[in-house]
Amino acid sequence: MIALDLSLENLYRQYLRCRKNKRNTVNALRFEAQQEKQLILLRETLVERTYQPGRSVCFFTARPKLREIFAADFRDRVVHHVLVDYLERIWEPIFIHDSYACRRGKGVHAGVKRLQTFMRQATANGTRPAWYLQLDIRNYFMSIDKAILLDLLAARLKDDTALWLTRLLVNHDCTRDYVMRGAPELLARIPPHKTLFGCGQGKGLPIGNLNSQFFANVYLNGLDQFVKHELKCRHYLRYCDDFVLLAESPEQLAVWRGRIESWLRDELCLQLNPRQVLAPVSNGVNFLGYIVRRDYLLVRRRVVNHLRERLAAFEKLLVTEGAGYRRYRFDVAVLDELAAVLASYWGHFGLADSFNLRQSLWRNYPFLRQYFALDQDGKLMRKDKTRSAIRNTWQQYRHYRIRFAGDVLFFQVGRFMEFYQPDDVLLASRLGLEPMTENRRRARFGFPVAQTGKHLFDLLKTGRSVAMVAETGRRLERVKERLPVCRFECQQAGQ
Repeated sequence: MIALDLSLENLYRQYLRCRKNKRNTVNALRFEAQQEKQLILLRETLVERTYQPGRSVCFFTARPKLREIFAADFRDRVVHHVLVDYLERIWEPIFIHDSYACRRGKGVHAGVKRLQTFMRQATANGTRPAWYLQLDIRNYFMSIDKAILLDLLAARLKDDTALWLTRLLVNHDCTRDYVMRGAPELLARIPPHKTLFGCGQGKGLPIGNLNSQFFANVYLNGLDQFVKHELKCRHYLRYCDDFVLLAESPEQLAVWRGRIESWLRDELCLQLNPRQVLAPVSNGVNFLGYIVRRDYLLVRRRVVNHLRERLAAFEKLLVTEGAGYRRYRFDVAVLDELAAVLASYWGHFGLADSFNLRQSLWRNYPFLRQYFALDQDGKLMRKDKTRSAIRNTWQQYRHYRIRFAGDVLFFQVGRFMEFYQPDDVLLASRLGLEPMTENRRRARFGFPVAQTGKHLFDLLKTGRSVAMVAETGRRLERVKERLPVCRFECQQAGQ
């Protein structure tokens, strides 16, 4: 019998997994500040079975459509990881190979590649016709029957503590204790049957928690087994509640649809979404953000449009227009978020035939070139970061002179903006700067930081673009950290 591991070692292991990509959230930082004490107390409540889930945070997302999210407290997320890690060892050998949501080694890309393989097999590499049927379940998470789910889980749970914790989490009603984040009026725009507040007693799991995603896989495992072993469908795969079947004829798929609809209604109290797609495989399958074809992939137009909206919003945050110049801000927090968004979309695009798409985005949003560069493989590189190998201030200055080639570089050292290169002599003459006395940094000219505005606008009037690099107050290994703050580009120079 597999026992639920409630040792401190395991709780700490699951805590580390839980905090990935969540480390900077308020709840995660609060937990981390006293992690040993928090984990010891959490273990005591689990061992003594006095643990109760805490308050959830309710908010709304608009992509891909307006939906309600309930995010558990960080402490509860650690418990979710502990339980799911245990349940995976029981259920993974039972799940079919071709279920791709919320499973290690699976995911969107693996599911799309598998669908392509199925399309090649069903059509014998395009030499014969085949059809596909794409279905999904109506209001899936809000329609899950907790009693049925618990019966499915309990049938394979022999450990009493694991059974107690599973029942507690399944039956927990997060609508009784929550904090609303965002605009509460958005709740009125969600149909009652699509929210936990209106799904009915004993129904629905919160979207946004790890255990809910795993429970959703368990709930539909019976469907997977039915399709594979009863219907004998060779080419079938599922991602959450979205699934695709392939066959040689549309008539066969229509028969399978009827049997699936009856099985879901009778066994799981679920309904198929009225919309369905029954079409030739040669048309391509609109699945998981891609148009999937036998020998290539395209990115869905909706995904591209969402990215365009995000880029336009970032451009408004980072770029402002002035009288004859354009100002680019180097806000680290905003650029970190932009880099994360681009990395996510670039990763999504990378699986598809998207070279022309990426090049068009690069052309249509030129502000990106201020902050990123594309390498030979089309990967994005940040341009506002210095190399770790820089050993002194002069090397740091030279790095930014290369980075902002063609611009006047205002480089802060303490209370001064300094210039180091021989070709700065003409610039110093134009600004009326006197040579600096010799110093170990090899600085030739400079002016007080307080005079930055005056010299900036004098240069902009002459058509010169200016980049400013300022001290952050932190130290790198050998030198003070300095990062770009903003860049002023003359309109004439940038067009």
